[in-house]
Amino acid sequence: MTVDSKLLSICIPTYNGGKYIQNNIDIIIRQIKEYNLLGVEIIVSDNCSTDNMSDIMAEYQKKYPDIIRYNCNDVNVGYDKNVMKCCELAQGKFIHLFGDDDLYSPNGLKRLYDILAKNEDLSILVLSNYYLRDDDYHGLILSRKSENEKYILEDKIYLNDSDNFIIDIEDRAWPNTNLVFRKEYFRQIPNLENFYKKDWIHLYILLYIAKKWPNCYLFADKYPIVINRVGVQSWLNNIDGPRIYFNNLWVYSFANKLGYSEKVFDWYRKTLLSEYIKNITFRRSNNFFINIWYIIKYFRYWNDLPDFYAKFIMKYLKPVETIFSIKNEKTLSKKCKILTILGFRFCLKEYSKPVLVLLNKLKKTDIILIQNQKGNLKQFIKGDLYIELSEILRNLPQGVSIPEKFNKRITRLKNKKLIPYSYYLFDCMEIQKFININ
Repeated sequence: MTVDSKLLSICIPTYNGGKYIQNNIDIIIRQIKEYNLLGVEIIVSDNCSTDNMSDIMAEYQKKYPDIIRYNCNDVNVGYDKNVMKCCELAQGKFIHLFGDDDLYSPNGLKRLYDILAKNEDLSILVLSNYYLRDDDYHGLILSRKSENEKYILEDKIYLNDSDNFIIDIEDRAWPNTNLVFRKEYFRQIPNLENFYKKDWIHLYILLYIAKKWPNCYLFADKYPIVINRVGVQSWLNNIDGPRIYFNNLWVYSFANKLGYSEKVFDWYRKTLLSEYIKNITFRRSNNFFINIWYIIKYFRYWNDLPDFYAKFIMKYLKPVETIFSIKNEKTLSKKCKILTILGFRFCLKEYSKPVLVLLNKLKKTDIILIQNQKGNLKQFIKGDLYIELSEILRNLPQGVSIPEKFNKRITRLKNKKLIPYSYYLFDCMEIQKFININ
């Protein structure tokens, strides 16, 4: 593979992604250089950002003109059109859609590159991932095993078996970062403009290519290729969420029109209904009347399923809570007491959450990411940080009672060279409680 014949275009559609994109690009560049990955380019299509994205990309273009190309749209054209723009600019044989806030695992790009180089006749690939939880988990990386029941141990190739491929990937293709496909096939997909402003154009690309050119690849969860950052998505709210989650089901309904067997969409719609019943957050509006409208729209797909009537409708509408209720809600930074009357919400009181001083002082470079031979990712911090925790405990005012067991734990861990990051998170939050008591 020569530089002139590009194998892979990493396409990053972005809008105000300056906070995370540098870490993303730095990891890509590092792996390109370390593993001598010829024929890899990075395409960034900026959807008219209002942050410092253009300045960030100007520096990267100066430094890596042979690797990075940057486009800035004159106006915000929406997510779907920006994905199209990014893909149209790509020169590689394969396109990897990539979220601006996600990242490759320590050797993830190398592993993807090797599979593509050895199997250039593949049509579409779905990548394995870990989750970087930036919400209440404060940057902890979690395996899919902790989030999903189905865990793939070995890579799989699906030749002329697109039905089982779509069923097996489950929600793995929801993040655009988990999708890689042949550019020549992408160019042949008709009527993609019908999916503009529908939020999930990448899922239609997946369904179309996997059916028309059924030579598909699924990476094992045991060996994560990418790390998806979750908990920071701005659309995870009760205004945009109902539309976006409904459109997910709507896009998958095209499986029948594309020639998949009826079992594919039947399995998907039932799985989605079960998932929505278990976790309705962000899938419903705070407005009772908007929820009525979505119930009518969902009826088309779920009208023959008993759970739609027995469980979903009442949970989705929450009539008592939506017509009149007073309840506490929390975000990452605050808690609110919310009064709801006929779908209209009023904030009665707002509380600031205690600042997690110890966690906020931690630098990203303090977290050491290690991938073992089995492919498992682990995060560690140096034991030196526990010396600081021990000092904080020692200097707490008299009268603050620290359990002896906890004291012994801190003393024991400060003598270790590396400590799991999850331990550190737990211990910082416990110490924060003692500080707040004071």
